[in-house]
Amino acid sequence: MDYRLLPSKPTLIFLLLASIGAARIAATYRGIAQTSDETPNIACGMQYLDLGRYDYGAFHPPLARLAMAIGPYLYGARAQKLPDRWKEGNAVLNSAPRYSKALTLARLGILPFFLLACTMVWLWGRKLLGDWGALAPVFLFTNSPPVLAHAGVATMDMAAGAGICTALFTCTLWLEEGTLRRAILFGVGLALAVLAKFSAVLLLPFCMAAIVWLHPRARQKRNWAWIPVAFFLIWGAYGFSFGPMSEHVASDAAGQGGVFARIPTPLLHALETLPVPAPQLLDGLWQVHNHVDAGHTAYLLGRHSFHGWWYFFPVALGVKTPLAILLLAGLGVWALRGEKRRAMWMPAVLTAVILGINLPTSLNIGVRYMLPLYPLLALTAGMGAVWLWRRYRRAAVILLVWTTISAAAAHPDYLAYFNELGGTHPERILVDSDLDWGQDMARLATELQRRRVPYFHMECLYTGDDTRLGLPAWDSLEPYQPVTGWVAVSQTMLKNYGWMAAQQRGRQDLAFAWLDAYQPAGRVGKSILLYYIPEGQGR
Repeated sequence: MDYRLLPSKPTLIFLLLASIGAARIAATYRGIAQTSDETPNIACGMQYLDLGRYDYGAFHPPLARLAMAIGPYLYGARAQKLPDRWKEGNAVLNSAPRYSKALTLARLGILPFFLLACTMVWLWGRKLLGDWGALAPVFLFTNSPPVLAHAGVATMDMAAGAGICTALFTCTLWLEEGTLRRAILFGVGLALAVLAKFSAVLLLPFCMAAIVWLHPRARQKRNWAWIPVAFFLIWGAYGFSFGPMSEHVASDAAGQGGVFARIPTPLLHALETLPVPAPQLLDGLWQVHNHVDAGHTAYLLGRHSFHGWWYFFPVALGVKTPLAILLLAGLGVWALRGEKRRAMWMPAVLTAVILGINLPTSLNIGVRYMLPLYPLLALTAGMGAVWLWRRYRRAAVILLVWTTISAAAAHPDYLAYFNELGGTHPERILVDSDLDWGQDMARLATELQRRRVPYFHMECLYTGDDTRLGLPAWDSLEPYQPVTGWVAVSQTMLKNYGWMAAQQRGRQDLAFAWLDAYQPAGRVGKSILLYYIPEGQGR
């Protein structure tokens, strides 16, 4: 046997770490109920795969959604052609022999993106830290609860993180050596990022500019095949379609004001009518623009807004990332002082670039928008771990063990993970996909059965098929209408929906503030409060 053909020990350990991470993710499938955004994503992916159309929700590109749909499709699920993508997603899952298994198969479609991200962290880490040193960032990445959380649900965020990391790493390879092979790899990485989520269109130009600035200038002839490779892969994902946009850019811009309103209307009309390759991509980008302009309900530190705060993501990262990783990342930056090799600075600089670009973003929905940052944060923290290991090994061990315990203690509730700064009431800091995304609904059914509750009132964030949960009879908890008996309400509905209802009615008090007068009878998972209101008190 030629032992030179066997993987090295560091490579074997990397494969073990990635496999453990994948196993931990897969182990969450049974315990985590269908989350809010999974329903429409599955609908869009199945429409693309089964019907060859993609008009349910062009505001996200099709790659990750297609990955979600393949497993359910092979299992027998089919598009049901309902007009509403939320109802369609549930109908698609119901069309399979078993609803729960179809959902699991949809989630499995995201697992390859997690493994791809692990691989990029490993390969990039090897170039910066060597074979053994590269294990540190892989270990930290696979013990990051936000990564494990969003790699375990059928949404685009993990795909975006993997795609953008792949594009940036292959960009560095192409700058090192501009061969045809590396140009093709860069083109594939670029297409992967753009087709994963449209945030790549904003992030990649700034990140690539930073890479070019930091990268040593190599005097050689470069192959530019990455441009046609990326173009044809992206166009191919949209079926090589050609034609005009379907969005009404001119009328939208006129109603919104802002930069686009200053563009002459004839030019905007020309944009609408000009035949272009993959017009659905432009439709999607315009829909994202409209979403940003309209705003989205956001909650942070007891405050509400439709357009967010510049400090949302720093706070979210500060409470949703294990403190040991943040400390190691700080040490990684400290260790770079005096470092003359520009390549060593790339992860830290790119982390700062991604965070900086997102600061003014008005869509303050959750730390999941920072998934592209986590591979780079892990690389920076890995540098800190290696630096500390060489000088104060015991301190390095303590921080690595702390990271392990933080992630292990969160299982399987990675979605609702908060570090020690989150305290016992993290709902005072963040809600939505950082705490309450519908993941505890199956647990609610179990708890109500245990308590033998025959009937209850509910206002919980859930877009799945509630008839599959085994809930007792229930009705909706209406805004500003106190009730008696059992009440279940989730944190996102308390904070966000309660505030929206107040805005609609011109009131200052939140829609469900009357519940503050009562102590919860229990907490279901991390996100749902269960109350019992005695007769004669609720009204």
